[in-house]
Amino acid sequence: MADSETLILSDIRDEAKRLAEAAVTLGLSARLIGGLAIWLRCPSVHDGPFGRSYQDMDFAISAAAATKFKALLMTQGYLPDQFFNGLHGATRLYYGEPAGRWSIDVVIDELVMSHKLDLRARLDGPAPTITLADLLLTKLQVWEINRKDLGDTLCLLADHALTEDDGEVEGISLPRIRSVLGKDWGFCHTVERNAPKVAELWSQERLPRTTNDVAAQVTSLLRAIDDAPKSRAWRLRGRVGERIRWYETPEEVKH
Repeated sequence: MADSETLILSDIRDEAKRLAEAAVTLGLSARLIGGLAIWLRCPSVHDGPFGRSYQDMDFAISAAAATKFKALLMTQGYLPDQFFNGLHGATRLYYGEPAGRWSIDVVIDELVMSHKLDLRARLDGPAPTITLADLLLTKLQVWEINRKDLGDTLCLLADHALTEDDGEVEGISLPRIRSVLGKDWGFCHTVERNAPKVAELWSQERLPRTTNDVAAQVTSLLRAIDDAPKSRAWRLRGRVGERIRWYETPEEVKH
């Protein structure tokens, strides 16, 4: 174990990059998500008002990749939470860094928080993170969104343009966003409530030397969502509106 522990880098940001790139090299359907994925893809979050520290890292993997991804973490020196993984292993996994400096939380096939984001068939490709559109959706789906998530979203929109090409690695795919939100009124409604908060934060704390105007990006995003074809289920749920709660408030899972 001592030899494997020496593989682990001292900075969680560098370590997240190392593990995520290892998954790509091994051909695993496993990609980094969460704040460290934003850090890896967005230079604007590296310093300035939205720079922050990170206490853990998050991965999304396919069920088919679970065995090999668990083996990867074990060979790198990470310690599984046997009880948690035995209880929740079909949907989530948890690993600790040997010295207790951070943990790794793994979701399988889908991210379930305020809303459900199905990531099956979205966990491959050249980038070490999930796609930028999926990253945006993971941030804007949070019902009780905080400054951390708003800041991450702001930096994502500042550094990457919206695109109609779902295969463009450095673009935020509008087809993917329309596809997800056009089927789920609740998810769509939460995103439509949260996106203007990103523009408001941008008006208060503009970043110098960014590639895109975030307020314009939010306007284009909301227009694309509004124009997206809506499913019959979306339209039926939309008639009910806010009279019935449309989001979940998941409790923190204890380890």
